This record gives sequence, C-alpha cells and structure tokens, in this order.
Amino acid sequence: MMDWMTEEFKPYIDAHYSTIPDRAHTFIGGSSMGGLMSLYAVLQYNHIFSRAAALSPSIWFATDQLETMIRTAPVDPETVIYMDYGSREIHHHANMEHQFGEVTALLLERHISLCSRIVPHGDHCEASWERQIPFFLSTLLYDC
Repeated sequence: MMDWMTEEFKPYIDAHYSTIPDRAHTFIGGSSMGGLMSLYAVLQYNHIFSRAAALSPSIWFATDQLETMIRTAPVDPETVIYMDYGSREIHHHANMEHQFGEVTALLLERHISLCSRIVPHGDHCEASWERQIPFFLSTLLYDC
C-alpha cells in the first residue's frame, strides 16, 4: 500500500495540485491502524515523509516488528512525530501503558522529535481524535 501511495498517489497529487512536494513539507497521519501505518510510513519511507501524526496507533499489533523497525530504520534527524493515546482507551489491550512507554522511549533513543501524550478523557473514536487536531497540527507545523 505504501508503495502505491508514494510512487503513484503522491506524484499524481503533486502533479495536479498546488503542493510543496519535498520531504520537509510531506506529512502523514492516521488513527488506530492508520496511526500504526503513519509510524511505519515516517520510519520506512523517511526519505518521503518528514512528519507524522499517530493518534491511538495500534502499537499492540506486531510489537516485535514495530520495535525492530524503530531501532533499525534510517531516520533523518529532522523527523517529527506526534503520538497519543486516550486515557479511556489505554487499558483496552494488555500492557498498553508499558508498550506506549516502550515505543516512546525507542523513538526518543533515535533522536526523533516527539510529542507523546496521554489525552485526558480521550477515547478510541473519531470525536476524540478530532479534538486532538490543534495539538498534532501545532506539533507538526512547529518551525515549518
């Protein structure tokens, strides 16, 4: 899917719409499994995406592969990630607080600029994610 997005979809958008197509101005974001895909994209396609918003990312899925990817992906020092979980959803999966802390620590070890937060009263739903727009946009657009 990311090959299609980076090799076909993004070039099409850049060719047909007024964009700034360089890496510095190419961001990705998503929630739940889309949040996990955003982490994947900014790490594995770091030459294309400089910043990512991962809202309630499904980091409980394929944890070993995620941790290996974070440790080994070639990452530009200008990479920025916003990642959050809602306080009402953090216990939906076993050890999620611990896993969220582990992913946060691994990203920081890679010297990625990171805003990682637990959203007070946040839940796993679009209404909660919508309320996070000012937070993640502030993070992703800071110093752009």
